[in-house]
Amino acid sequence: MNYRKPNKADRVRTASYVAVYAAAIGVGASILISGGTGGVLAWAIPVMLGAFLLIRWHAQNTAYRCSDCGHEFEISTLTDAVSPHGLGGGGWKYLKCLHCGKRTRTEILRKK
Repeated sequence: MNYRKPNKADRVRTASYVAVYAAAIGVGASILISGGTGGVLAWAIPVMLGAFLLIRWHAQNTAYRCSDCGHEFEISTLTDAVSPHGLGGGGWKYLKCLHCGKRTRTEILRKK
């Protein structure tokens, strides 16, 4: 599969998905605070479902390049959920390379 570096449109799309997720959490939290019926569920369901959907979307649309050997690979939704990540230098995720076996800060790529 072909991969490319993320561009501005990719970052805007990701930010908009996160903003919608944050808004859903905020609405649920306001219902929870106001003491409405089912307040805990109104907050917990968007949090859990939204987090799962965001992580799944990210795992399906991204790949990674090992900073040591340059091998490009994809990861599972579970690995995406539990792996440390950061935003410096365009984004990275700390993963074990499937080719060389070293743990490095891999570069985040987008699937074409």
